[in-house]
Amino acid sequence: MTSPLQLCAPAIGLAFILSSTLVGVSSPALAQVKIGFQAPLTGPAATDGASAKIASEIAVEKTNAAGGVLGQKIELVTYDDQAKTEEAVFTANKLVGQDGVKFAVSGSYSASGRAAAPIFQQAKVPFISAYGVHPDITRAGDYVFRTVHLGPPQGRAAGKFISDNLHLKKVSIISMDNDYGQATLEGFKSIVGQFGLQIAGEYSYSLKDRQFGPIVASVKRDNPDVIYITGYFFTGAPLVSQLRSAGIEAPIVGSQAFDAQKLMDIAGPAVEGVYVVGGLNRDRDSPELKEYLAEFQKRAGYAGENVGATVYSAIRLMADAIQRAGSLDPAKVRDALAATHNFPHLDGTLVSFNALREINMPLNVNVVKDGKFQHYAWIDDLKLLAPPTE
Repeated sequence: MTSPLQLCAPAIGLAFILSSTLVGVSSPALAQVKIGFQAPLTGPAATDGASAKIASEIAVEKTNAAGGVLGQKIELVTYDDQAKTEEAVFTANKLVGQDGVKFAVSGSYSASGRAAAPIFQQAKVPFISAYGVHPDITRAGDYVFRTVHLGPPQGRAAGKFISDNLHLKKVSIISMDNDYGQATLEGFKSIVGQFGLQIAGEYSYSLKDRQFGPIVASVKRDNPDVIYITGYFFTGAPLVSQLRSAGIEAPIVGSQAFDAQKLMDIAGPAVEGVYVVGGLNRDRDSPELKEYLAEFQKRAGYAGENVGATVYSAIRLMADAIQRAGSLDPAKVRDALAATHNFPHLDGTLVSFNALREINMPLNVNVVKDGKFQHYAWIDDLKLLAPPTE
């Protein structure tokens, strides 16, 4: 199904100043519908924040180039939350109290989304978390939505993939000890019995870790059939490199946040053959996806990845919901979001939202081949991927 907002190439530029204060907005003469946006533009998550910012610009400019929503242009009001809860709270309050936004999107991590969601809920501002995966985000209330698979469904999909696609059973698990890593791990461990998987060893690490000697030595002793890793590309790349340097040849299955060109830039040939559960299917025959990837490459200087795709889709969905609502009334836009059906998300077709405003949507699996992400499989069991409803 083609969205009414699939448009031509963007032409409107935005100016930005990177700080924890206001980062940038489009021209007030053109911009009348404010959408608040939070992203980690500085700090340890700034690489993902940069992708999120570029993707948000592309989405807004694409919408505005075709007349905006309800005949009005969109103004993106952007703040740096530094991927910190205190900054997410501070900037969410500024967006609501100072800037008077009626709609908001998070292009940040789970901890920030969890902190900001209650503020937008209390203000009755429809809020979309583009890629924060902790289950508690949408539990803030009925104005909060999410456009990425939760951590637990991602983990369950990885278990099914290892069992049904790779036909392997003995697993060493290495997980990041933050919201994202642990939520995904929870889902994986919940289906171990269902798919006959055997846990050979289980290890954790922190966001700051880059040296993994003790974990690598333990995994080598495990002698697993396969290794499952939850974490981000900037931790996954050195971890995979060190596993391979130690002579460990077992297949490696990474979580969604491995999906970034910098995984290959950092680790090089070491990540060849690594699977990524939940990454962006760049091979899909979608004109909007191809146009987005070309524009992202042009602006960023590197290939587009899943973080940017989810942010782009979240902003496009918010604009689409405003258009469908036929109103700037936040309550009507909230209802339009809840009624979304078969929206063309860049990750695939967003079938619907459930009662907790979580997506029903198939999940892609990529493999790194010849230094690029290539589509490998779809996990389309929506029952297995079903998010919680309460």
